[in-house]
Amino acid sequence: MKIGVYSPNWIGDAVMALPFIHHLKEKNPESKIIIICRDWVAAVYENHPEIDQIIKLSRSDIKGFFATRQIGKSFQLLDLDVFYTLTDSFRSAVILGWSKAKIRIGFKSQMRSIFLTDVIENPKEKMHRSLKYLTLINFNKKVYNSIGIQLTNGEIQWAKEELKNMKLEFPMVLFPFSVASSRSIPNKKIKEWLNGSNQSVLILGSEGDAVLANSLINECTGIKLINLCGKYSMRESMAFISVCQFALASDSGLGHISASLGIPTISIFGAGDSEMTKPIGKRTFVINKDVYCSPCRKNVCMNTKDHLYCFNEILQIDVKDAIQSLNLNP
Repeated sequence: MKIGVYSPNWIGDAVMALPFIHHLKEKNPESKIIIICRDWVAAVYENHPEIDQIIKLSRSDIKGFFATRQIGKSFQLLDLDVFYTLTDSFRSAVILGWSKAKIRIGFKSQMRSIFLTDVIENPKEKMHRSLKYLTLINFNKKVYNSIGIQLTNGEIQWAKEELKNMKLEFPMVLFPFSVASSRSIPNKKIKEWLNGSNQSVLILGSEGDAVLANSLINECTGIKLINLCGKYSMRESMAFISVCQFALASDSGLGHISASLGIPTISIFGAGDSEMTKPIGKRTFVINKDVYCSPCRKNVCMNTKDHLYCFNEILQIDVKDAIQSLNLNP
C-alpha cells in the first residue's frame, strides 16, 4: 500500500508530526510512506527509516491556482491508496483532491471537505499538536518514544570536526529567535540569564537572524557568543546541535529539533501555548510563567502596560534551576 502524507509547513510542526509517521508505519508495516513537504522542512524527514520517499515543493511549485492544480495532478502518478494532510489549509486539500488518491483524509477546515473522502472533526479538547495529528489515525495516547530526527554518522563526525577547528568542545547552543517577535527572547534577558557563565555559546538561526545575532553579541559583553546564523544548511545545523551539551531555546523550530535529537533542551515560552506546542523529548524542560496575559498566541506583544511581561518574569534563577534539573553543569 502507498500512503502519502502532506506535511505541516513549519519546522516545529514537522517535528511534531514524527509520532504520526511512526504510528502510521506501525499500523501499516508493509506500506510505502511518501512525505510531500515544503522544501525548507524536508531536512526533518531525511534519513528517517520509516519514510520511503520525500517529495519537496518549492514556493513556485504551488504558487497560484494553475501551479497547485498541476502539482496535484502530478501526484496521480504516485497511485496513492491513502493520502493524509496534516495541515488545515485549503490548498493542501485541493492537492489531495486532484491527486485522485483512493482515500483522502484531513481535518474539517476552511470549507475543504469536498476534496476529502474522510473528514475528521478537529478535537474539541485542548491537546498537544502531536496528539492532534494522531487523531487522524484514531490514536490518542501520549507517546514520546517514536523515532525522531535521524542524522548519519558522517554528519555527526563532520560537526565534531567543525567544532574542533573552532577550538570548541561541548558548547551550549542558543536559539533566541522566532518568526514572531512575541516569541523571540529579548537581548537583555539573554544577558541576564547567561551572566557569569564561562561556557561558549553557539547562536543558530536563519540567514535573516545574523544581524540580530550580532546585535545580541554586542549587547552581551563578557559572554562567549558565536554567531553561526545562516552559515550552514539545516542538516548541518542539526549536526551542530547534536554535539552540543544542551540547548536554550525560544518557542521555535530549532527547539523542537534539539529535543527530537535527544539534546537536553530548555524551552522558554512567551506568547505561545506550551501545552499545545512544547518540544517532545525525554530531556526537555519548559519555562513558562503563565502570566496573566498568556498565552496570547499573538505574533506581536499586545500588552502595552507590561511589554513582553511573559519573558521579563523569567529570572536567571529559573534558568539555573532548569539547567540543574537536567543535570547539566555549564
